[in-house]
Amino acid sequence: MSFWSSQRLERNLTSIVQPADPAMIDCNAITLRIGSEIYITPDHESSNTHTKQTLSADQAFAIPPGQFAFLVSDEVITISPETMGFISFKAKSKLRGLVNVSGFHVDPGWSGSLVFAVFNAGPAPVHLQRGQPLFLLWIADLDAASEKHKSGHGPTGLPPDMINNITGAVGSIDELATLIREEVKNLSKKDEELSDRMHSMEKLQHRVLLGLGILSVILVAATTVAVKEAYTSLFENPKVNPVAVPVMDNKASGVPPTRQQ
Repeated sequence: MSFWSSQRLERNLTSIVQPADPAMIDCNAITLRIGSEIYITPDHESSNTHTKQTLSADQAFAIPPGQFAFLVSDEVITISPETMGFISFKAKSKLRGLVNVSGFHVDPGWSGSLVFAVFNAGPAPVHLQRGQPLFLLWIADLDAASEKHKSGHGPTGLPPDMINNITGAVGSIDELATLIREEVKNLSKKDEELSDRMHSMEKLQHRVLLGLGILSVILVAATTVAVKEAYTSLFENPKVNPVAVPVMDNKASGVPPTRQQ
C-alpha cells in the first residue's frame, strides 16, 4: 500500500472530489470544507440544538466543552475500488481539544459526503464556520481492486438515523463541575437564609420572653396591691352596727311591779 503524492492527487482530483479546486491539495492530502449541515449535542444550559442545523454561507458555530458534534463535508467524495481513503482534520483544531471519534478511513467504492463525528475534549468552546477548510483526506492504493466494496451513492448530508443515536444532553466533566459549583452555591445561600431566619426567631423569642416577664411582674404587683387593699378594708377599718336592746313592759309580761321601799 502506498499513499498518493501531491502530483498524483492533482492529476486525479476531479475524479475524487466535486467540486474540485487545485488549492485544496495540502502536501499529499486533500483539504475539505465544513458543509451546510451540523449537529451539536446540547448542554444543560442550551437546549436549542436537539436537531440538526442548516448553516448559511460563512455562518459561525461553536462546539462547547465536553460535547459531541456531527460535521459533514461540503464536497462529495468518490473512492475507487482500487483505493481507500484515510481521514483526519487540521492540527490547529486538534490543539484546541477537538478529537475525531468517527473513524479514520473511507471504504473502497464510497461515493458521497463525509460525516465527521468529533468531540471537544478541551476546556473552551471550539469556534468554527461553514466553508472553513478543516478535514484532511489521504488516498492510498490497494494491491488489487477490492471485490467487496461500497456501491451506490451515499448521503450528501446528515442522515436522521445517525442523529437519533446521540440526541439529548451530554453531561461533560466540565459541565458537571459547573453544576456542582452552582449547587454548592445554592446550598450555601439556603444555609445563610436559614441562619438568618433562625436568628430572627431567636430575637423574637427573646422579645416574647421579655414581654412575658414584664407582664408577670405587673400581674404580681397588681395582685399584691389588691390583696393589701382588701385586707385593710376588712380588718383595720370595720363598720360596727349598734345592737338595739328591747325594753320589757311589765304589764304586758304579767310580772308584778316591784314595790318601792
